[in-house]
Amino acid sequence: MPGDDPIRVPDDFEHEFPGASRSAAEVAANLVRTSNAFVAVIDRGPRERAGLSASAFQTLAILEGAGEPIAPHVIAERLLVSSASMTSLLDTLERRGLVERRPHPNDRRKILVNLTEEARDTVDQMLPVIHAVITAAVNDLSEAERGRLIKSLTTVWTRLDEMQGGSIPSPKPRRKHRPKTGRDS
Repeated sequence: MPGDDPIRVPDDFEHEFPGASRSAAEVAANLVRTSNAFVAVIDRGPRERAGLSASAFQTLAILEGAGEPIAPHVIAERLLVSSASMTSLLDTLERRGLVERRPHPNDRRKILVNLTEEARDTVDQMLPVIHAVITAAVNDLSEAERGRLIKSLTTVWTRLDEMQGGSIPSPKPRRKHRPKTGRDS
């Protein structure tokens, strides 16, 4: 199977990219591959069983987890999407009868989004499927390995979060140049 072996970069990677780390590049590549595979398998259940996109199901799960109707901008913040994308997604979910938009009881300028019973049933059916996938995916890791993985991922996340608003590190120039093609002559 293609995913059985870790992604590796060439032995001369650090020579080609001075100041870069071969192992760091391999960690990043393998982390992204694993993350993409995880998301794809988790999203498959709601897509196949309920005809819901990943963001549609996540919206329903956010609403269900809130335990009460919430404002669209709150859902958008939790989903990390724009308010325009949220409006479109809510339009679709409302047409399907999975959410209802109602006026805010204290501020008539605002609306709140509420789950329908059909949506609650869908979430109740899908969350166990998703948790079964998650459990199966990490089944071969001991509790100690899971703890170390969480700690390592948190360290990487913290560093990336620090870099979010700041400047991107300045690289050293690449040493190896791409081979010339017939058009370069």
